[in-house]
Amino acid sequence: MRAKILVYTSLSLLLGLLIQSCHRHTIVKHSNENSDFKVNYKDVVSLGDSTQFQFEAFEKINQVKVLSDNVVLGTAKFVNKKAIVKIKFATKGEKELVFVGEKDGNKQTKKIKGLVVVVIPQKSIPTPVAKKSVVKSKKVVKPNQPVISDAQIFINEISLYLVERCKKNNLPTSVVIAMAALESGYGKSELAMNANNFFGLKDWTKDRAQAYQYTRQAYAGEVGNWYKKFNSREECFDFFMEELLMHKTGKWRNDYSPAVRTYQENMKKGMEEAEAVEKFMGHLVDLGYTTLPKSQYISRLKKIISTYHIDDLD
Repeated sequence: MRAKILVYTSLSLLLGLLIQSCHRHTIVKHSNENSDFKVNYKDVVSLGDSTQFQFEAFEKINQVKVLSDNVVLGTAKFVNKKAIVKIKFATKGEKELVFVGEKDGNKQTKKIKGLVVVVIPQKSIPTPVAKKSVVKSKKVVKPNQPVISDAQIFINEISLYLVERCKKNNLPTSVVIAMAALESGYGKSELAMNANNFFGLKDWTKDRAQAYQYTRQAYAGEVGNWYKKFNSREECFDFFMEELLMHKTGKWRNDYSPAVRTYQENMKKGMEEAEAVEKFMGHLVDLGYTTLPKSQYISRLKKIISTYHIDDLD
């Protein structure tokens, strides 16, 4: 009987939180004020809605992870001591979270613990009619699967690095992120994992020290394809933006900078962002970036952008 009363009381508190605290934000930090970072977030969120966890570092921290039941929900790198992780919860209930900061070499720094209550929209919340039914529903709150996909984790990880640099160079952020996701299979392709090559960039030189042979294909009579090998994903991203999109040194075989200049001119003229972005995608195809039909390539990129709300980053 005592357990049933506790469960019923817990549900009542949950409903109270929905009514009184839906717009309340909580800043969590260690009570001794010696934490390496802090996090700001909504402690009550609606089921299916994307919520932001905003981190601020006091010490030098490389990245931060958000975990629940030892499952990584999201990861982000700190840029200028700031980091943002977006999470969409797939199940309702109380989520006990752990925020873990990592320094260079994945050395773990202090943890911060937090709690988020995920509720369904108020109009859909059923009114408990009996303690027995409440107890029954309480038994199936804990999810067995991660509430965030590997694809979303990849998008989160690369976004903070690319957003800052795309804006600095006046490039369409959403397209660059979507291209990295599409070309690398969300970071799972052979080239991405073995060569930090997220765009399928060929190696046209004869120096194989910084090249990777993709043995599943044949190209121009060779046994296997040779692709550029990068020391990090950031190095690959910088090369893609500077050499391919902006053609800074002019050494890359193909020049896609006309698409960039047209995009920038269209934005200056006041063209809607969505239209300018779509024209930019099509221009890349016209310049020979891919052999896919223009409509198909644009459709794939737009689907990634809309699915993961990347257009919010432009």
